[in-house]
Amino acid sequence: MISIIIPTLNEGKYLDRTLMAIKSQKYDGEVEIIVSDSHSDDNTQEIARRHGAKVVLTERLGPAVGRNRGAQAAKGEILVFLDADTVPSENLLARISKILEKNKDIVGGTCKFLPYKGGLLDWLIYTFTNAAARIMINLRIPQDPGYCFFYRRDIFKKLGGLREDLVLNETHDLAIRSKAYGNFVYMNAPVFTSLRRYRKVGYLRTIWMYLISAITYFKTGNVSKSKFKFEPVR
Repeated sequence: MISIIIPTLNEGKYLDRTLMAIKSQKYDGEVEIIVSDSHSDDNTQEIARRHGAKVVLTERLGPAVGRNRGAQAAKGEILVFLDADTVPSENLLARISKILEKNKDIVGGTCKFLPYKGGLLDWLIYTFTNAAARIMINLRIPQDPGYCFFYRRDIFKKLGGLREDLVLNETHDLAIRSKAYGNFVYMNAPVFTSLRRYRKVGYLRTIWMYLISAITYFKTGNVSKSKFKFEPVR
């Protein structure tokens, strides 16, 4: 079984599209969908239940908390973490299952991410970011942008899940720690993520925030909530 865990907070605008793509997967195994919701005020929970997802209620403490609580409720041997505004390609689950079945040394990985209905600038930014993530992973310095990633459940449990004290880069941190148990890989199976943060906050401000937070994490091992204010974009 594969358990797909989606952290949410007022994601009604995007969630239906994502869940429809999950249900259209070309995968013969059993799939469990868990929506880990931080008490949304919109129709997020209604949409989740309409698609047969299990809704787990969590505190409003960020996506790391939501992912961890969803993982605790999961029954699958493989955990796939997907953002609510990220649409998986139709063969994503089949490819994740296959790569983990054939390669016992692989403990987890991240996926190629592309802009959903993006323009030329968006494609250039995503192409560069994908290339950087792939190079770093090949150099044994795992990078995980966080839109879609997966782990064997037993490894995720051994790692203690995602660090909930990090406001950003918690997925990078988990990928780096996973090296203690095996290989973290880049899988060339795309997911398509929305551009809402770039559109609302702006390209330069968004890129600068991610860049500075990453540098801070690699220098100090921490990205504290007192120094970085990461507000959800709806």
